[in-house]
Amino acid sequence: MTDNGRGAEKTPPLTLAADTSSQSAAAGLYRGTEPLAECFLCAGLTHSQTLGLMLEHLFTAARVSAKDVARVAVTNGPGSFTGLRIGVSTALGFALAAQCECAGVSSLEAAAWNAARGGEGALICAVQDARRGQVYTASFCVSGGGLTRLCEDHAAPAEDVARKHADRPVIYVGDGAEACYHKDKDILYPEWRHIRARGVMLCAEAGHTRPADRLCYLRLPQAERVRREQLAREPGA
Repeated sequence: MTDNGRGAEKTPPLTLAADTSSQSAAAGLYRGTEPLAECFLCAGLTHSQTLGLMLEHLFTAARVSAKDVARVAVTNGPGSFTGLRIGVSTALGFALAAQCECAGVSSLEAAAWNAARGGEGALICAVQDARRGQVYTASFCVSGGGLTRLCEDHAAPAEDVARKHADRPVIYVGDGAEACYHKDKDILYPEWRHIRARGVMLCAEAGHTRPADRLCYLRLPQAERVRREQLAREPGA
């Protein structure tokens, strides 16, 4: 806390933000909305191998202690089943040890914040690859420097998403974006394919949070889908 003669000014709270909802992993430390340190990795390694090392590096680089963190924000769906469990369990364990709050945010909204500087009224469609021709998606509109949600997170065929936005230019973000956009009309920036920790932090800063431990899968795990398909093929099913 500082005093410059105009009264005491509080130091903005420290937020730890993380995403492990897809192949990439991201983490960052923020004083208010200002970044102290950020990490991003898309090296094909599992999040169990990388997330702990990323957090260790962040705190060393930013020269802050875990006990200084006032809030943890983490993507808790939709996305990779294993990735989400790793990220959320790590975030919850960290928050428990640091005795601070832990908030979950939509991975699709976190991705959409990448393009929130696209101009007032811009339409943003966040799309994550759900495999088998399916995507997880949600649409947002840039409004007042922030995002207004236009629909809830949901799963849909990629071709349906492209068809839905056929009459208006769209900024596509997320690792499934390339499957949906029309190259002559829509916008796709390679650097916006992956979720960054900043987007996770901005979701939390805007108050768009939910209980971290309520993971939003939207679809059954692959192992469960395979099991049901096998059962359906059995005689007498």
